[in-house]
Amino acid sequence: MKKIRTVGCFMEYDGKFLILRRQAHKPDGNTWGLPAGKPDAGESDVEAMLREIEEETGYMAQADELERLGVYVFEYPDLYLEFPTYQLKLDQPFEVVHRPDEHLEYRWASAQECDAMPDLIRGFHDLLRRVGFIQTPLV
Repeated sequence: MKKIRTVGCFMEYDGKFLILRRQAHKPDGNTWGLPAGKPDAGESDVEAMLREIEEETGYMAQADELERLGVYVFEYPDLYLEFPTYQLKLDQPFEVVHRPDEHLEYRWASAQECDAMPDLIRGFHDLLRRVGFIQTPLV
């Protein structure tokens, strides 16, 4: 089983999150996910998250803008994923500059809109619940 660590961030503005649709040839291609990526050797989770945000969105975030939500573990038959997750609440909109070689498009979507989408990257529906953006009713 492959074991990886990937950082991700809920970039939020006006009650919506920035999500990106992955290129078809990428792992989990043609699915929507958060700005995210693997830390480089010697890079902290925060450093990796700041770099990935800039690379994937064009936004120059500062470390004090990031709120750590937790480290979430996802286990699949082929993958063990540690996912340190952050939130960045934006005061104003910014011009998103995504990299077409990595992502086909981007959009802003509420947690409920994301949860209704069938084509999210694996684990995203679960992550929305784990961080508390979607409340699961008690049965």
